[in-house]
Amino acid sequence: MSDLWKMFVNGEENIDNVKVEIQQSWQRSKNYKINHQRFENTDILTVPQLNERCQSHELLVRAAKNVLPTLFKFLKGLNHIVLLSDQDGYILESVGEPTFLNKVQKVQVSPGTNWREDVRGTNAVGTILHEQVPMTVFSWEHYVQQVHFIDCWAAPIKGPKGETIGVLDISAEASQKHSDNLLELAITGARLIELNLQLYQIKQAFSIYKQGFHLAGQMLQDGLIAIDYDGVITDINHAGASLLGYKREDIIGRLAVDVFKSKSWAFKGEASKLHLEMKNGRNVLTQLRQVTDVVGNTIGAVGTLSLCTTINAKTALVGCSELFKDVIRRAEKIAQTNATVLITGESGTGKENVAHFIHEKSHRRGQAFVPLNCAAIPQTLLESELFGYAEGSFTGAKRGGQPGKFEVSDGGTIFLDEVGEMPLNAQASLLRVLQEKEVCRIGEARPRKIDVRIIAATNQDLDELTKGGKFRLDLYYRLNVVNISIPPLRKRVEDLFELIPYLVSKACKAHNKPLFEVSHEIYDYFMEYTWPGNVRELENYIESMIVMSESHTLCIDDLPPILKKSTIKKQKNLDQHTRNATTNAILTALKEANGNRGRAAQTLGIGRTTLYRKMKELKLS
Repeated sequence: MSDLWKMFVNGEENIDNVKVEIQQSWQRSKNYKINHQRFENTDILTVPQLNERCQSHELLVRAAKNVLPTLFKFLKGLNHIVLLSDQDGYILESVGEPTFLNKVQKVQVSPGTNWREDVRGTNAVGTILHEQVPMTVFSWEHYVQQVHFIDCWAAPIKGPKGETIGVLDISAEASQKHSDNLLELAITGARLIELNLQLYQIKQAFSIYKQGFHLAGQMLQDGLIAIDYDGVITDINHAGASLLGYKREDIIGRLAVDVFKSKSWAFKGEASKLHLEMKNGRNVLTQLRQVTDVVGNTIGAVGTLSLCTTINAKTALVGCSELFKDVIRRAEKIAQTNATVLITGESGTGKENVAHFIHEKSHRRGQAFVPLNCAAIPQTLLESELFGYAEGSFTGAKRGGQPGKFEVSDGGTIFLDEVGEMPLNAQASLLRVLQEKEVCRIGEARPRKIDVRIIAATNQDLDELTKGGKFRLDLYYRLNVVNISIPPLRKRVEDLFELIPYLVSKACKAHNKPLFEVSHEIYDYFMEYTWPGNVRELENYIESMIVMSESHTLCIDDLPPILKKSTIKKQKNLDQHTRNATTNAILTALKEANGNRGRAAQTLGIGRTTLYRKMKELKLS
């Protein structure tokens, strides 16, 4: 087939057996005066330029962050790479087999390189940016002979308005045999990135609504404004700026909170709009799971591919809210040190999971992780549990003695949960361990050197306990070297969109049941509840629902009574609020119209018949 390429570059223009889009691209490449033998244009970004471009496409890069390596994982062992480009043809990210990466770097297939058609001739990235459709470009179909050793399968990535914002490309060595579904895999990967972008937009709008900035959420959803992860306005069109009473250039670069808090905007239908956004969010998650199923059918079981979820197999850290992502970022940073950690948070927030996460991310991950609940052990036994005992130290002591938890965790991590419940005598012994890095078994004078990382956790206010003399101040300072505060679930309810599917999957696996579907309607009930028991309470309810359900879809009938009762009560309050607001609006309009119902109806923007019906419903004379 490469003879067809040779015929074209030697002057023949109408050649049979060449795809129309490829032949048209060849002609464009010739018009661009591209050297058909080797690359001459070296449009390659410097490292600072590449970093700046990645920052300007932060959402796209984040949306692809988990998708690229997941796709590559199923191609591992083959000479493949997976690439992400922006709408200008610059490669932003790439993952692949090291040997093949080295090989393709010789032809500049690497981040920072521009692969538009007018720079590199016919190729998957550049030609897709022109054609706007998924396509394959096999070895000899590339216009430049230098890359005839590569086969490519790629698909465009579409933005919220249908515009192409990038390309996902899978490239492989042309000499090897390839699967027939690689184009489908590229299309699926692009779709996953698109869904992640949609999911971010909805969650961002939801977060803004929670803060009370309803107009900002509305404008974000309508595409009038763009706000980045740090809450900075990165773009706004003239219509949006005019609505706010600003010039466009006066808004870009400012914090959205600062712009909108100075406006006394009120958004009608607040509650219904908020519910709509949450339902939209669930629809996107449903689409995401559906697309994930497509990937699973195509390349094997892959599980959840949402980039907005951070899940560690051992620690089960699940959440996409900014509050929870900040917890994960702090934990990852702390894990690279040996610092003593104090984790605070309400009961059930997952303090032990975070402690385990820190251990697994640290250089101690191959050693023991030893948890101990200080509140669950009688005070008389706590010191022997922590520090061990020598033979004969007390009646019933084991022959040869017994090592304590500190010795068992030597080289690893000890997790002291509910440390606020520790008695004062044990606190003094713990302080000595922290200071001397050694332990003495009860009944033994010889100290034993240990190398242990201590992570403590509590749901109590240790500062208040120290003031009351119930916790040693010097120990508090020793434990509180670095602190991680885990927010309660009620302050990060958007994480429910990730937690519920994860916990359903976990419960189904634990009870040997097929994976259950989750009905959209029940999310409203979960979102309305205040979760005093946090994630532990959520997990218990879901496990109960899985065990007792009569079908393989969780629905309203499966909900525990407490969730139904909470939502019904709030709905009644909302209904009453709506009635009050409607009554006030009608009475105000009637007063301004001097009792003239026709003019009052015009003021309200409704028909006279509708006004009469509303007045009758509200019993207004």
